[in-house]
Amino acid sequence: MLLLSATAQSPPLPGAHGIQTAAEKVTDVLPFSAILLIIGLVFFGTLAISRISVKLGIPAILGILLLGLAINVKYTVFDLGFINSLHTVSLAMILFYAGLKTNVKAIRGFLSFGIWLAVAGSLLTALILAAGIWFISSDTMGGIEFGFSQLGFPIALMVGVSMASTDSAAIESVLAATGRSIPKRLGKILEFESALNCSIAVLALAVATSFMASTVTSGHGTVLRAEIIALAGRLVIGLVVGIGMGYFSRLSIEKLVTDRSQLLMLGLSLALMAYGVGSLAGQAGFISAFVTGVFLGNNKYSNNLVSPECVSEIMLPFNEMTEIAIFFIFGLISTPQMVLSVLPIAFLASLILMFVARPLSLLMLSPISPFSARENLLLSWCGLRGAVPLALGFEGAEYIPKITGIDPVIAHQLVQNCEGIIFSIVVFNLLIQGISIPHFVKRLKLDGPLADQLA
Repeated sequence: MLLLSATAQSPPLPGAHGIQTAAEKVTDVLPFSAILLIIGLVFFGTLAISRISVKLGIPAILGILLLGLAINVKYTVFDLGFINSLHTVSLAMILFYAGLKTNVKAIRGFLSFGIWLAVAGSLLTALILAAGIWFISSDTMGGIEFGFSQLGFPIALMVGVSMASTDSAAIESVLAATGRSIPKRLGKILEFESALNCSIAVLALAVATSFMASTVTSGHGTVLRAEIIALAGRLVIGLVVGIGMGYFSRLSIEKLVTDRSQLLMLGLSLALMAYGVGSLAGQAGFISAFVTGVFLGNNKYSNNLVSPECVSEIMLPFNEMTEIAIFFIFGLISTPQMVLSVLPIAFLASLILMFVARPLSLLMLSPISPFSARENLLLSWCGLRGAVPLALGFEGAEYIPKITGIDPVIAHQLVQNCEGIIFSIVVFNLLIQGISIPHFVKRLKLDGPLADQLA
């Protein structure tokens, strides 16, 4: 049987993930023009791969993820420092755009269910998945060890909450490629859920990492309370900064924008400023970026050139680029060996996510659902995972070596195990559900004309 314990992995290579030293040597050798050529080829390759993926009927982001996996990071110009920085900026921009897409007016009439679905549904899915991972990695399932006993369930919880966020854009692209669509109100609820549960997953990950830190420290109850208090403080700071930046953003748009072409530059600057101020004020950059986006997406503007829909539309291409960056980054830091070593447990975990965790969470919420049984069934199957789970998985796994009391060698192996499992779950999820969603829509007789596609 597969062992995911410390003894199952080889000793760590120099640098985190064993890639930094080799990559830095390549950048020292290559001229700047060659580096630019490589970067250009990478972006061109992602575009070509996404086009091919759509023609094959699979989500484009899956093809990009596998492209990153196929490239050996030891021979690229992307060292670990660059990857970490790009990951942070990309996640901040994705959360900002998620805030923009949290359109309360779009789901008027079933707003309360949308909030329950995004919050309670996502957390229930994460907890059920975490329990499933913890169970299948226990002695009961054949002696597969997940990490080591000190961090068994906490690490499973970290993986579970990383997978809490959904991706409605991936669903849209799959349906569009096959010429199918779903009823508008189902599209709106999926879009709202996807936008809101990004921030829920960020908060849940912070709780999970606090739980991890407390389990290996003496006086863990005191440590956990301190971590939760610190998290509450970051949440307050993020809300305050986000609200303040929201009002500042509205003022900036109304006073500075004289042409719609300026909205992209202003939107990018506001997103980065919101993240930067939140981070400097109290490590709350992601929360403040999301809250700022929510304000921008639900404001009314006296400037006739601007509307929330206009801001969202102009920011869409940049958001797509950041999502591509997240997928490509995670593909780069993953290796075939790392993925293959955790494939059995990741496959079982993906089945739990698709056939148990998400459907069961929807079933628990069905008494308050305004949708029919067929529509609820479709909602339970439309839970594609995308860039945010990968980004949060990276964030959570990279926190492990920072926990006091963990041996550096074991921490490195745990990081590889967690990232390999998260990578594989996303791949299986996109592959199985991504291909089957159009057929599932037809089977449930919920498909409609192209004019009613996801907005």
